[in-house]
Amino acid sequence: ATIRDNDELRAKCLVPMAQVVMKLPAKIGDYTDFYASRQHATNVGKMFRDPENALLPNWLHLPVGYHGRASSVVLSGAPVRRPCGQLQKDPQDPKAGSSYGPCRLLDFELEMGVFVGPG
Repeated sequence: ATIRDNDELRAKCLVPMAQVVMKLPAKIGDYTDFYASRQHATNVGKMFRDPENALLPNWLHLPVGYHGRASSVVLSGAPVRRPCGQLQKDPQDPKAGSSYGPCRLLDFELEMGVFVGPG
């Protein structure tokens, strides 16, 4: 209640959002990401498996983590470009060859990060 009720203290402690410039507090070299929500784990599973078996049984019993791409960590409001890669022209016929272009499936998610380290 001290900051709420003290105009002078509040002016010293708080910066108006219009004056704030977002910055990344550290260089992200590596991180581990976890499937924290059932919906996200299911959506990702549908990209790689039959939708009926999208959520693997182990997800319900242990944390599932994977190595994340540091290049995907950006500040709120940063532009996001759709990744490109090599795609099968016809998923039913691998002999049809491949093409290069934007990914067909893309999963957006809200991330929350924590910096852990000495000091």
